[in-house]
Amino acid sequence: MNNKSRLYGTRAVPILRCSTKDQEDTSITDQHDSIKVFALRHGMELGDPIEFVGSGSIKKNLNRLVDQVIERKRRGEQIDIVAFFDQSRFGRSGSNHFGHLANRLENEGIELAETDSYIDDPDTAGLLRSLKAHAAKSQAKSIAQASSRGSQASLKGGRRGHSTIPAYGIDKLYLTPNDEPICIVRRLADGSRQQIDPITNEIKLAYPKGAKGYRKASLEKDTLIPGDSIRREIVIRIFRMHLEDNLGGTRIARLLNDEGVLSASGGKWYQPTIDSILRNEVYTGYGYANRFINAIYCNHADGMPTSVDGPSGRKTRGIRPSTDWHTVEYPTLMNYLPENLLPIALKFQAEYRDRMASGWIQNPKRSNGRRSYLLSGIMTEKSTGKSMKAIKSGDSSRTYYGLSGGIEVLPKNSTLRHRLPAPPLHRAVLDMMEQLICNADTLGLMIRKGIKEQDQERRGGADEQGQLLADRDQLSKRYASQLAMFGGPDDDAVREAISKTSKSIATIDERLAAINGGPALTDEDIRKTTDGIIADLRDLLDQLADAGDSALRKLAETMIGSTVADLGAGEVAFEFVIPNRMIEQRIMGLMHTSELATRQQAHKWNPVLIRKTRIILPPRCQGDCWDDFKPKGCSDCRRKRKAA
Repeated sequence: MNNKSRLYGTRAVPILRCSTKDQEDTSITDQHDSIKVFALRHGMELGDPIEFVGSGSIKKNLNRLVDQVIERKRRGEQIDIVAFFDQSRFGRSGSNHFGHLANRLENEGIELAETDSYIDDPDTAGLLRSLKAHAAKSQAKSIAQASSRGSQASLKGGRRGHSTIPAYGIDKLYLTPNDEPICIVRRLADGSRQQIDPITNEIKLAYPKGAKGYRKASLEKDTLIPGDSIRREIVIRIFRMHLEDNLGGTRIARLLNDEGVLSASGGKWYQPTIDSILRNEVYTGYGYANRFINAIYCNHADGMPTSVDGPSGRKTRGIRPSTDWHTVEYPTLMNYLPENLLPIALKFQAEYRDRMASGWIQNPKRSNGRRSYLLSGIMTEKSTGKSMKAIKSGDSSRTYYGLSGGIEVLPKNSTLRHRLPAPPLHRAVLDMMEQLICNADTLGLMIRKGIKEQDQERRGGADEQGQLLADRDQLSKRYASQLAMFGGPDDDAVREAISKTSKSIATIDERLAAINGGPALTDEDIRKTTDGIIADLRDLLDQLADAGDSALRKLAETMIGSTVADLGAGEVAFEFVIPNRMIEQRIMGLMHTSELATRQQAHKWNPVLIRKTRIILPPRCQGDCWDDFKPKGCSDCRRKRKAA
C-alpha cells in the first residue's frame, strides 16, 4: 500500500462501461476487479459502481454518467474520486468534451483516477488524460471506418445479407465459400436461437438469450430464406388483410391479439409492427442496404466509408439518398407470398419506396423544435404510471392529453383509451399557480416553514454528532486492524469484513457531512431565501405575457411536483411545490467566501409542498371549454391593484 499517494483515505465511485451487451458479462466484471485491486493498493474505499452499456463516443451517454455521480454527491454521499479502468472507458468523445466532464466533476470536488496508468501529479495527469482522450476518439473513428469498409466489402462480395437480424418469419442460412449449406439459425420469440441442420431440419444446437450464436468465418456467406411455416402463414395473412381486405395496421393488430397470436417478441402486435412487415421488401425477395443513416462517424459506401455530416458526439439518423442504396436479391424469398398477392405487394412497396426516395416521408429527426405543451411528459396515468403526452385531434385546433403506444390494441371500452381536453387543464393549472405566486404572504409562510424544518432535521440533535464521531473512531480502528490481517489464509472473510466496515463508515460520513454542512440558517437567512424564491417565481410569471407557451412550460416544470390523471373519473390530481434547486440556488447565494467550503457539503434539499388540488374535467368539452389561456403575468396584477 502506498501511504504517500494522494488517493490514500479517499472514497471513490467506479465507472464501468462497455460498448455492447455481448461484452457486459466479462468486461464490466474485469474492470471492477481491476479497480478493486487499485483501490486496495492505494488505501481507498470504494462506493457502489455506476455501470453502463453503450457507446463512449456519444456525449449524452457520458453526460448521464457524470450526472449520476454529481447527484449522488449532492445527496450527501462522500465521493472524492471517480475511478475508471482506462481512458476509453470514460469516453471517446474527444479532448474538449472530456475537459468539460472533468471540469464538472472538479467543481464538485471530485478528482479522476485511471487504474491502468495513474499519475499522482494532477497537472501532469490532466495533460496526459487530454491527449489520451484525443487518441481514444481517433481510435474510435479508425475502428468505425475499418468496420464500415469491411462490412461494405462483404455486402458487395455477396458474403452477407442486407440485415443482421432476420425479419419475422425469416431464417438465416450460412454457406461455405462454395455455396454449400452449413446451418440454419432461427431466432425465437424469447430471444433464444436454434441451429438447424439445412438437410434434415433437425435442431442441432440451442443458444439461450444473450449467448453468442454461430460465428461465421471470414469467407463464409449468409443469406435469408423462408422460416417457420406457422410464422410464414401469419405474414401472408397480414398482407392479405391489408391488400385484399383493406384493413389498417391498427385493426390487423387488434385481430391478431384477440386470437392470441404472439408477435416476434412474444408479446402483443402493434400498428407500427404491422406496417413494418407490410413495407419490408424481404417478403418479396429483395433487401435494401445503406438506406438509413444511424451512425456517429461514417456511413457504408463503395470504395471508402463517407464521413457522417452531423454534430460531433451524437448519432445521426435519417434516410440516405436513393443513389446510396444497395439492393440484395434473395431468390428463395421471391415466392414467399402467394402468386395472387405478390404483384400487389410489389406495387405497394414500390410506391412507398418512391415516396421515401423523393423525400415525401420525413427523415427521423430530433424534436428540438417541437412545441412543448404544458403537461406533456409531466402528467402520468394513475393505473399504469406511464407518461401522457399532447395529442392533436383531426381538427388541429384541438389538443388532448392521452397515453401513446399500444392504446389502439386495448378493448374499446378501456378507460385507458380516454383523452383529456388540454385547455381546461391549462387554465386551472395557471390560475392555481398565479394564486399561489401572487399571494406572497401565504406563500412566504409555507416556504419559510418548509426550509426551517429541513434545516433543523439536517442539524440533528445535540448529542448526535458526538455519538457519530465516537462510532466512527471505533470503526476506523476496526478497519485498520482488518487491513493488517491481509495475507493470511482467511483473506476472503477479511475482505468481506472490510467491505462491511467501509459501508458503516460511509453511512456515518454521509450523516456527518449533512450535520456539518455549514451553520444553522438564521431567521434572516430563511427570510432572504424565501423572498428571493418568490421574486424568481414572479419573474417567471411575468414572462408569460411576452414569451407565452415556452414560459408557461418552464413555470409548470418548476412548480408542479406531480400530476396524476384518473382517465376513468376524468380527474387530475396536482401537487405544487417549491423545487429543491430554487432553494439550493438561493442558499448558495447567501454564502460568504469563508463559508463556501462548509456550506457546499450541506445535504440535498427536498421540495417544499405548497398545495394539493384535484381538477375535475367536464364530461364533454364544448364551447368556452376550448378557449386558450391568455397569460398576463404579475406585472398586470400589480397595475390593477395600484389602479384600484
